[in-house]
Amino acid sequence: MVSLKRYALLVSVSVVVSGQLVGCIAPKTPANSKPTETKAATAVKPEIIRAADLALDVSSHKNIPTLKVEPVTTGAAQGLLRGELILAPFVDFEHAVKATLSVTNPQTYAVDLRYNTGMMADLWLVTQEGKRLWAWSEDMMSTQALRNSQLGAGKVISTSFSIPPKAFAGIPADGARLEAHFVAKAVASNATLMAPVVLLLTME
Repeated sequence: MVSLKRYALLVSVSVVVSGQLVGCIAPKTPANSKPTETKAATAVKPEIIRAADLALDVSSHKNIPTLKVEPVTTGAAQGLLRGELILAPFVDFEHAVKATLSVTNPQTYAVDLRYNTGMMADLWLVTQEGKRLWAWSEDMMSTQALRNSQLGAGKVISTSFSIPPKAFAGIPADGARLEAHFVAKAVASNATLMAPVVLLLTME
């Protein structure tokens, strides 16, 4: 009888102790694990988004080239007239670039001019070896008409060109020469009218 009472007492003590252990340990796992997962997800997600945005911003700009323009002095005779070629800023390979050629008469007298076509000037892009890559006249329709004109002393005439993106895309690594040629001839004179205006273009 005593043995049965001792056995019942031991069982009840064991149940109480087990219940206390279960009550103390079991709630810790769900209480701590869920906030940890939520906190980690909240902290990492914005950092990934910011890093991705930064990478996109850098990649959208690092491949845009720049156009380096340098004047080139040729050994050709200067001629009666003087020329100046100005380029608008280069943006990218999807936009054309405007070029303007200005021709000035520095003489103290007027110079008589003769044109064989409707063009005033032409623009060429050639390699350093002299191979022509592009010409403005190739994309234009000009009339075959003989006409005379006169450029007074100190006067300036100008013409504009549009250089297409395909021309810049074909520039070699060592650069190319952009040459502006004034197509008029001097009337009743064998003198050189104007030397070509040359710029060295390099993509960097």
